[in-house]
Amino acid sequence: MMKFLRGIAASMLLAFATTVHADEAKTDVKLLYTAASPFVAVYVAKEQGFFDKNGVRVELQLAQNGSVLLAGILSNSAQVGLPTPTVILQAINNGMDLRVFAATNIFPDSTAASLIVGTDSGIRKAADLSGKKVGVPGIGGLLDVVMRKWVDENGGDSGKMNIVEVILPQTGDALRSKQVDAVTSVDPFASRAVESGAGTILGSYMSVIEPGSPAALLTTTGEWASSHPEAIAGMQRALEEAAAFIATHPGEARAAIAKYTSLPLPVLANIPMPNLTNLRLDPNKSLGFWQKIALEQGLITEPVDLTKVVIPFRP
Repeated sequence: MMKFLRGIAASMLLAFATTVHADEAKTDVKLLYTAASPFVAVYVAKEQGFFDKNGVRVELQLAQNGSVLLAGILSNSAQVGLPTPTVILQAINNGMDLRVFAATNIFPDSTAASLIVGTDSGIRKAADLSGKKVGVPGIGGLLDVVMRKWVDENGGDSGKMNIVEVILPQTGDALRSKQVDAVTSVDPFASRAVESGAGTILGSYMSVIEPGSPAALLTTTGEWASSHPEAIAGMQRALEEAAAFIATHPGEARAAIAKYTSLPLPVLANIPMPNLTNLRLDPNKSLGFWQKIALEQGLITEPVDLTKVVIPFRP
């Protein structure tokens, strides 16, 4: 009997030691994000344990707006963030050493992303935006630059608009209080603003984006990337596992969106899931469009070597 008990005790100690070792082997990552439904693969990878399964202990931290994401990464208060491609290109053009290793979602995307105008603003077409105050979640970010492109291609002049920053959760409130005449927004905040009567959709500016282009990118510094290749590979695997899970578990996906955007689940009941068919990055195919628009709008002064920026998925 004593021999039997000693065997059980030894097995328990081994199991405990293995668990502790496996837990210690995980890389701690603080990930900064903004509250938006297209980031659902990141939320689900956290909630369903896909990050942990792949050796990364991720803490999600909500940022008020996109402008603080890179600041957090560069100051090492966070290791990974979800900025948009044009913001990343501007930072690299200004001498920052950044790497990107996965997309949050890609276009074309069924997620509602629209230019919403106040119900009594008198704005009926792009040309009516001249002299108007237009809110964007981040100047120079994706929603800003594609909205400007859409306005210019539809008879307006983006150079005559007064662009100010309005964080996504304030979409409806900013229109209702007339702080702005129009807002560029995405779900769940875009649909909620329209359903509440705060505004109406002037146009869906995402139509100007080339298919296959990513919406936001998992981004880190070159230094952190070079010293944590296994953690990056683990996050890449976790995101693809999350995308596959979301395809067959929309209820759990919406619950994760509700948790990380702090919106009631009923508000999210009918929003479409983002396009998660390919989260892998190809330097020119994925980022070529964003480089082109950044150059056109004077956001960067010269092309960025995209092959040095993108960390490919492992085979």
